Amino acid sequence: MASSLFRWPFSMFNEDVEHEDSDGLQHLRDALEKAERQVSSSTSDSEEERERKEEILDGFRAKLEEFEVETQKKVKITICSAVSGESIAQVRLRPTDFVVHLCEAVVKEMSHRAVVSHSIIFQSEVLPQHKTISEAGLQDGDIVYVARAPVRCLTASHDGSACLWNFEQETNNTTGPPSAAEPLRVNAQGALKHASMSPSGQLLMLSTEDGGSGLIYCAETLQFLHRLQGGAQSASFSADGQKIVGVDADGNANIWSAQTGQIIHRMFPPKTSCQFDSDSDDDAEMTFANLSGCGKLIATAAGSCAQLWDASGNLQHTLQGHAGTVRHAAFSADSQYLLTASADSTARIWDCDSGRCMRILSGHQRALTLCAFSPTGLQAITAAHDGTLKLWDLADDITDGSHLECTLTLEADGGVVSSACFSPEGSRLLMACGSDTVRMFNTATGQMQLSFDGFHDDWVRSSSFSPDGLIIATTSYDGAVGIWSATTGKCLHSLHGHTQAVVVAQLAAA
Repeated sequence: MASSLFRWPFSMFNEDVEHEDSDGLQHLRDALEKAERQVSSSTSDSEEERERKEEILDGFRAKLEEFEVETQKKVKITICSAVSGESIAQVRLRPTDFVVHLCEAVVKEMSHRAVVSHSIIFQSEVLPQHKTISEAGLQDGDIVYVARAPVRCLTASHDGSACLWNFEQETNNTTGPPSAAEPLRVNAQGALKHASMSPSGQLLMLSTEDGGSGLIYCAETLQFLHRLQGGAQSASFSADGQKIVGVDADGNANIWSAQTGQIIHRMFPPKTSCQFDSDSDDDAEMTFANLSGCGKLIATAAGSCAQLWDASGNLQHTLQGHAGTVRHAAFSADSQYLLTASADSTARIWDCDSGRCMRILSGHQRALTLCAFSPTGLQAITAAHDGTLKLWDLADDITDGSHLECTLTLEADGGVVSSACFSPEGSRLLMACGSDTVRMFNTATGQMQLSFDGFHDDWVRSSSFSPDGLIIATTSYDGAVGIWSATTGKCLHSLHGHTQAVVVAQLAAA
């Protein structure tokens, strides 16, 4: 495992610097020269350590040479409409550019202000946003097709209401942000804590602050369907929308049927000695239950322990090692690893097959509040009460229990990280802090790309991407929701329908 000095240049090899090859290569050359200077000026390294660092530098030099050759090649791709077959645009991209750049070309050609979701289709398959042009198998002269679908936005507020907003695909108003059509509205009994839409867009789920809800509605009519058995403090849909996984009002984890609301499997907090060192008074209760993307694993936490279960609610591993309450957890996209964030100021990466701790992410000064893997699994983020967001490069081989230093630290406005997330392709990072502004960063360089400001009158509570990564939704304590272009940073729609803080804004294809 190389030190952070050497990990940083490597992480830049997939960098996108506004499509300027020369600028991107110069960043890499500068980073490599900096590493070389630090190695040559170091007097404390042993001969063995110096040889190890020289070997790493040789690898970087070889990689840079390959990258210099690769970036000189560009492929021409024709983008056509999936409906009419007509040509929309022709673009020339590098093999290291992402599929999302094809979507951006469509937006620039057709409408900067349309709130729609884009899918790129090649050889009858929808291409994942996080794949590069090369990884997607695209070559010079290929034709791809773009499908555009309307976007809906689900919002939920402390005022007890949830709204479902629909947008016009085009707008002729160029002088200011237009307003969306009057939303469908449902009122729950109590301040809403969470809301989510099923992947198919057919069901809505609402949870109130008192933890005794878990209400399921039809997304088309907002007709109440049923309540999750035992209530739900927090819950989320499975990828196929057939199941719901979460924690009930008594602090136990459940798997519910999304169609009936009945419990299919129960998971109770294991009685383990690791809870003894927890900083929580509620060690007997679970704090969350998250389902992996493959749908085969569930992660829970009780006290300072995390647990891994199979989809039938059978305990597979108890993950011990944290010295404080486990606050949050996230699976990697391939479900091979689990990332946990703890009140002990560290995060840990666990192997889901063996239950072993593979990495310890240390560097925060206070309790962690969130964590996430990038879509590629090559990076991770953590945020803490110390007012910082840290980016971690995981490109090197993972070894048992080793410590890892972060590659980038971002200081939060107001000393508070409200929310943070990767874009669908992983090259951008969205960060909302203790201010009325949201910022987007390049995950390879750490440079700020866009600032979303001038709309909210109070702190932004959350921010999130649309499935194609081209639209951003922001929620605030001022009761408003902003819909923004992730390409230009312009506000596309202003949603005013809540009277108190908005806690959720989920964008999804209609």
